[in-house]
Amino acid sequence: MKKSLIALTLAALPVAAMADVTLYGTIKAGVEVSRVKDHGEKSKTATQIADFGSKIGFRGQEDFGNGVKAIWQLEQKASIAGTDSKWGNRQSFIGLKGDFGTVRAGNLNTVLKDSGDNVNAWESSSNTENVLGLGTIGRVESRKISVRYDSPVFAGFSGSVQYAPRDNANDLDKYTHKQSSRESYHAGLKYENAGFFGQYAGSFAKYADLKDNAESVAVGTTGAHPVKDYQVHRVVAGYDANDLYVSVAGQYEAAKNNVVGSPEIGKKHEQTQVAATAAYRFGNVTPRVSYAHGFKAKVNGEKVASYQYDQVIVGADYDFSKRTSALVSAGWLKQGKGAEKVEKTASMVGLRHKF
Repeated sequence: MKKSLIALTLAALPVAAMADVTLYGTIKAGVEVSRVKDHGEKSKTATQIADFGSKIGFRGQEDFGNGVKAIWQLEQKASIAGTDSKWGNRQSFIGLKGDFGTVRAGNLNTVLKDSGDNVNAWESSSNTENVLGLGTIGRVESRKISVRYDSPVFAGFSGSVQYAPRDNANDLDKYTHKQSSRESYHAGLKYENAGFFGQYAGSFAKYADLKDNAESVAVGTTGAHPVKDYQVHRVVAGYDANDLYVSVAGQYEAAKNNVVGSPEIGKKHEQTQVAATAAYRFGNVTPRVSYAHGFKAKVNGEKVASYQYDQVIVGADYDFSKRTSALVSAGWLKQGKGAEKVEKTASMVGLRHKF
């Protein structure tokens, strides 16, 4: 009944109103098999039908003339497992675009998240994103309610700046300002020429909150630890042309303990990670391999081996058409050393369709 009402409503809209509106999306899912070996004990093998981040969205524009356009997008998760809800829970915005560049406001990808397109080329569910995807180096990627400016391209160079206000970062404190501001600043620079590309992406927050795995989360999240001077810097370089894709990335994260009353307050947390991916297209088949390494992290000024890791992913895509592809991959992750070592393995077969 609901589908019929939507179809009738769309059919009733004037042609002019629909002319600049685009419906788009991606449906991607498959079967995943995974297992964990934690401190020498092996888990049972888990086999699941999993969604790999399906989405559906609407985007449009209105041309004002003189090269200026109003642009908008409303995008949301659309899991085939039926576990996602609410509108606009992915990148959604309204803004202006012209010769001056692009200005948007809304639930926007951070500059770091956009740079992730050249770091993690894999499909996986949230359950296996650290094994079948480069999820550990990608833990710094997020969307924030923010305003963002993207410059035009000048001689191959383009830049981005982004600001997330304190009262969007901590809505519960907006009328009292009793807590330290969680506002954040983001910037990026990109260069492209003849298939070669290079990117810098970074972020800074005077105050932030980190989980034990160093993922930045909302203030008040259970188990999170307050930190100060939280910053991330990522550099990516590579080549994408003539059926060949190669990329290498390096990332540095740092913050200071800011737990009130802790004897460790002011001591530094930091970690460096690197990743590399290579792929080559043979007809309809694109085999791909990635390697990632996390060096020992510093927690409260002391090196901790449990954050050190090595990861390998191998796989291939087979394109049935421009829109539909079969996916297969296998991943291995080893984290920590000695008695603290954890090993995770996973594999998947799936299907992806774009519309």
